[in-house]
Amino acid sequence: MKNIFSFLIFSLFFVSCDTKVETERPVRGIHIPKGAFWIGDKESGNYFEIEEINIHKNTAKISIYSGRNGVRLISKKFILVCSKNNQVFIQNLESEIESYNGSKIYLKSGCWLQ
Repeated sequence: MKNIFSFLIFSLFFVSCDTKVETERPVRGIHIPKGAFWIGDKESGNYFEIEEINIHKNTAKISIYSGRNGVRLISKKFILVCSKNNQVFIQNLESEIESYNGSKIYLKSGCWLQ
């Protein structure tokens, strides 16, 4: 009985020391605003800060920060572009943004911001 108890304690200690906690995003740098949110996976992605939305003009002022080093990549007013068959309006961008390729922000709706 004593051996089983010792084995269980040793096993528990070994497992707890060997467990790795992986996050889905890198540690937030000090230059990234508190309101910015992460889009990406643990390998790559960016922080997005939505500064202003104009629902009448379908534009949004957005700053994008590198997930690697926290450097601001761009800060500009983006305009929503959709195909003829897919007209949508800017709403909750935090849940709509899918990716950024260096010039366009792609949305889950199939539209993009440029």
